[in-house]
Amino acid sequence: MRMTTEELETRVWAAIALSLTGILVASVIGIILGVLFVEHDMEKISPIDVQFMAILKDIMLLCIGAVGGIVGRKGAYAAANLLNKEKDDSARPTA
Repeated sequence: MRMTTEELETRVWAAIALSLTGILVASVIGIILGVLFVEHDMEKISPIDVQFMAILKDIMLLCIGAVGGIVGRKGAYAAANLLNKEKDDSARPTA
């Protein structure tokens, strides 16, 4: 069975979204575990921990923005198709 273009595009976008989500989860877990299991002074955060948090912030913003863009694109496309279908149905005269 051959997939249609829309089915293929959906699978590609799903693979991209899952990959970005996996990167986000792995990064968060790795950095948090790295920060948790290093002994440091409790009065202030060490400079390396500050850098870890900055990296975590950048990775999270990148992945969340990319996943949001993918989901938003597909949602906007679906909403536009639904609105066009409703307009076409209301423009037809009823018998």
